[in-house]
This record gives sequence, C-alpha cells and structure tokens, in this order.
Amino acid sequence: MSVDARSQTDRPTSPWLVTMTPTPVEPRASLVVCPHAGGSAAAYLRLVRACPSWLATMVVQYPGRAHRIQEPFSRSIGELAAKTAEAILTCVDGPVALLGHSMGSLVALETARILAAEGREPVALHLSGRGDPSSPPKGGQHLLSDAQLIEHICALGGTDRRIFDDAAMRALALQVIRADYRVLSTYRYHRGRLLHCPVTVLNGAEDTSVPVASATSWAEVTHGAFTHHVFPGDHFFILDHAEAIADLISSALLSQLPPAPTGQVAPVTGSAR
Repeated sequence: MSVDARSQTDRPTSPWLVTMTPTPVEPRASLVVCPHAGGSAAAYLRLVRACPSWLATMVVQYPGRAHRIQEPFSRSIGELAAKTAEAILTCVDGPVALLGHSMGSLVALETARILAAEGREPVALHLSGRGDPSSPPKGGQHLLSDAQLIEHICALGGTDRRIFDDAAMRALALQVIRADYRVLSTYRYHRGRLLHCPVTVLNGAEDTSVPVASATSWAEVTHGAFTHHVFPGDHFFILDHAEAIADLISSALLSQLPPAPTGQVAPVTGSAR
C-alpha cells in the first residue's frame, strides 16, 4: 500500500477523536460527530454502531471530560473547531462528513469552514438540534443556580435525572455543562465564505428550544444543496432515532461517493478503542 493509499489504522491518533467501533481497513469515507453542550463521545455510541461497516466513525471528545477530564475546558467555539479541524487534517484520510448536534452544530460548521480553507472541505455537513445560527445566543444559562440548571437540562430531554442524585457526579456534570454554556454565550455567527458541500438539517418535532421553522436559515451557509428532516421527539431526538439518522447520513454519502470496486468488501480491523 502506498503512503497516499494508507489505511486509517496507519494514521496518527488524537485525543480529540474517539473511535468506538471497529475501523474499516480502507473506509470509503469518515464521519466525525461533534457532541452537544455537556456531552461526551459516549453519548453517540448507539449512533456510530448503527453506521455501515464501510464508514469510519469518530466522535470528538472535548477537553474536561472522560479521558480528558484533567484538561482545561476550551474557551470558545472557535477553539473547539480549530482543534477538531487540526485532528481531522492530521488523523483522517479521504472524504470526511461532519455531524454536529446542538452546540456541536456550531462546532461542525466552524470546523467545516477551516477544513475548506485548507482544501479539505467536508463532502457533507449535517446539523442537528440547532436553529438559526445568526440568532444571538440566549446566554446566561451558565449563571443559573444548580437547581435551575438541572431543571433546564432535564426539560430538554435525553438526560436521566438520577445522574444528579449523587453529589460528586452532580458537581462534575454541572461543571462541564456550565463550561460549555459559557462557550456558547460568547459565540457570534459570521456569514463568512460559503461552503459548497450539501447541508442537511435535522430537528425534533417536539423540541421547544429549537423552532422547526428556524432551521431553514442554515441554507445560507452553503452554495450546495440544502435538505431538512424533522423527526419525532424532543431536543435529543438524535439519540432516540440513531438508526434512522445513521441510515440517512450513509445513504446520502453513498450517492456522492464514486462506486466501490466490484466485489470489494470493506474489512474491519482491531477492536473498538
């Protein structure tokens, strides 16, 4: 195998990109998932497990949680995007698609812009659970009392209230959530240079924090095609409909990628890590 054709397993690794499923030896494309505020890579295990074997999957692990718990939190969406883009450029070969949920949609957008400027624009950008990017951030959630912040988080859905019953776990979870909300409060959208890749927006029909109609504003970030899908569920519909979303993403990618060589089977290697 030539250097240019080397497999993902020959690439350097990064603490920013977590692989939780076996990696194809020669994937046809890669999917990088950017989590929500307060989220970690583990939340997206069901989603990446639902992806087909020809698609390499990685989830961004932000600092200050899981194996990066000793690292300081990032200070801005721009910093998160710059580090994510650096990890992709260093560790991932071939076509890359991005998926971001909630805060992760902003990280994915800014990451896509950096990759485009480096000549590695994603082949697709999927944005989930986030309304009009140009709307001023609501801000202030990181200043709520513990009780108020817990109520806010639980009202969004997708969070088991019992994680707040243990004092140590509650303190750790709220520290992460506050740090991410602080980052969100400082974000300011700039229209900037438009992408050319297709953009797909996903929303939950019962998500009271993101009006479905506001999602169409994402069309302005690209010259490419824009599609919008609404799923049943609240803000964390993406966790409840992981299989359907994985199928949507992989089907769209297949329509963009060149046909696989006749008879080629995408083998997998190693164990999840």
